[in-house]
Order: sequence, then C-alpha cells, then structure tokens
Amino acid sequence: MPKRPTAKVLERKKQILELLKQHGELPTSEIVRLTGYSHSQVFYTLRLLQREGLVEEVKRGKVAYWRLRSEVSLRGAGESGTTSL
Repeated sequence: MPKRPTAKVLERKKQILELLKQHGELPTSEIVRLTGYSHSQVFYTLRLLQREGLVEEVKRGKVAYWRLRSEVSLRGAGESGTTSL
C-alpha cells in the first residue's frame, strides 16, 4: 500500500463514501457496478476506508456489505448542533 494516497485513490474514497451516504448499505459488487472501477480497486479503497474507521463490513454468507460507521454518519449532525456546557 502506498504511503501517501494518490489523487485517484482520494477521488475513489470520496465517490464510495458518497454512494454509501446515498444508499446506506451496498455489497461490493454493487459498488463496482455503480462506480465502474475494478473489483480490486473498490476492495482496496474500502479496506483503506475501513482502516480509517469510516466504513464497516457486514458479512452475510459469502457476500460482503459495506456501510458508513454509525459514528461517521452521526458526526455531521452532532457537530452542527452542539452547544458548550
């Protein structure tokens, strides 16, 4: 894995995060279909996002589904509505 992500990898990460925000939960094969990236490109990017704590993998039989981690999806709402005590 590269030490610094390239512009292409950053773009893939952004696009996959947007898809998961829109659809909630998707199998790897559907992310491949929607993005047009190869399976290995999608899987590599998903693993990077998982290591960063942004997405989580849910196994259902042989199919891996991906979704945003609950802390990530709540982070935006929590930050805008917080007040200091």
